[in-house]
Amino acid sequence: MSRTCRFLSISSASITAAFLVPILWSIFEGDAGLLSFVASLAVGASLSVLFAFLGIGGSLRGMTIREAILSVGFSWMVTSAIVALPYLFSGATPGYLDALFEGVSGFTTTGATVIPDLGALPRSILFWRSFSQWLGGIGIVVLTLVFFPVSGAGMQLFKAEVSGPVHERLTPRIRETATFLWKTYVTLTVLQICLLMFGGGLDFFDASTLSFSTVATGGFSPYRDSVGHFASGYVKWVTALFLFLAASNLTFYHVLFVRRTIKPLRENPEFRFFVFLLFLFGLLSTAILFAKGYYADLRTSAMEGFFHTVSMLSTCGFFTSDYNLWPSSIRHLMLVLMFVGGCAISTAGGITCIRVVIVLRHIREEFTRILHPRAIIPARFSGQAIDPSVVSSCFAFLIAYMGIFLLGFVALALFGQDLTTAMSSAAATLGNVGPGFGMVGPMESYASQPAGIKIVYMLLMLCGRLEIFPLLVLFTREFRR
Repeated sequence: MSRTCRFLSISSASITAAFLVPILWSIFEGDAGLLSFVASLAVGASLSVLFAFLGIGGSLRGMTIREAILSVGFSWMVTSAIVALPYLFSGATPGYLDALFEGVSGFTTTGATVIPDLGALPRSILFWRSFSQWLGGIGIVVLTLVFFPVSGAGMQLFKAEVSGPVHERLTPRIRETATFLWKTYVTLTVLQICLLMFGGGLDFFDASTLSFSTVATGGFSPYRDSVGHFASGYVKWVTALFLFLAASNLTFYHVLFVRRTIKPLRENPEFRFFVFLLFLFGLLSTAILFAKGYYADLRTSAMEGFFHTVSMLSTCGFFTSDYNLWPSSIRHLMLVLMFVGGCAISTAGGITCIRVVIVLRHIREEFTRILHPRAIIPARFSGQAIDPSVVSSCFAFLIAYMGIFLLGFVALALFGQDLTTAMSSAAATLGNVGPGFGMVGPMESYASQPAGIKIVYMLLMLCGRLEIFPLLVLFTREFRR
């Protein structure tokens, strides 16, 4: 337990230190958010000291797998609670439950909000909303692996934090792999900020907040109408491009820039499936919008159709129009994309494309086995036979994911939500998308939902961000033993 407390002290100290950024921003702008961040810094520092005291004698080098799982689960709960403090102290939310909802939603990169009037908040608070999403996008655990050596359970920490059933070591040491992912993450963020400022004419506040939420595929925006606020085709296409880059497997950039080849990328089934879904659903959405006459010209229809397709596929939840008013067929397409999500080892949520590909290939091989009972035909991925344990884990995850979704849907329905709202909000929070349909559509907020429903939403967000098993295993009898 001392090692877990030691890890919690590091993760809580890391997120507490991040308050210095909005504090400097608030001092520079002279807005009303300064005291709330100073108070949050004091509370966060106190918690970090408390965990450090409880973790005296604990060393991360000797951490076991059980302690690693416990550390990841608790660290996300503790850091989300710390992230929520500025919303409470600034009065942005009426109570701590709403503040916690906003904190969990931001840090898990979900993007569901309980703040209907964003224009009334200080800009430092709005900056923190997007910055906290950026911190949660790649994960505070991965950041800890960069600066603090963890032997033995380092790979287990990495697996619990990063999405996907297969976690390839880009380098012999997991610390170097985590460092490369963070460098890639920062590079994408800086590049988008520069493109938006120098090409799109946005000021630093708009460019940085938009880039933080884009690269994290989080969806928070300082404006109620999200990306539609900018009314700029350039900004929309740049945002769509970086949503695509962030939702792609971040290890692809190691192939491109370190190994200097595109052959593995071109032959990767997950990436091809990701691109296929993007173009298929984008073209279908464009065709429906244009045929139904929602937009006068094909160009606008394509921009709206492809932007919302990549937004939902990346589980970001950005929007440029109120898609609640669009044909129901497009909303059905969006619901499918919410479940699928982006690639593994990315900032996107959902089931992930790699799991869908592996399951589909295994089903195809089963058809072949029916016709040829004596044949030994393993499912293959990138030319190699897929390990049976990976196939088993993908099916287990798919069943668990749908089971959690159904439990969430039933719980929300029991609270009296209508079918559309209950189904879409369960999918949107579990998939870390944010906005859904109906009462939680893009132009609405989660503020009017009862307290019990908000607790269900937060549990779904955490389950989705930690890919279910690292969180659920904490409550099993085997783990307690």
